[in-house]
Amino acid sequence: MTTQLDSLRNMTVVVADTGDIEAIKKYQPEDATTNPSLILSASALPQYASLIDEAIAYAKSKSNCSKQQLIDAEDK
Repeated sequence: MTTQLDSLRNMTVVVADTGDIEAIKKYQPEDATTNPSLILSASALPQYASLIDEAIAYAKSKSNCSKQQLIDAEDK
């Protein structure tokens, strides 16, 4: 059975306007948003706390400079 999403995929490019990683995995869009407010909202969700913690630990392991840590955490 063809879903509405599958039908749309045949006619256009599907883009996710969300920062929710689970939604992106589920719907497998061709592209996703880089809207900072959506990414910030998603980063506050409990299921992504481990990703934030991992980025902070990574940044702290790379440098003692807080400015560089911020750059490294953003890149992670």
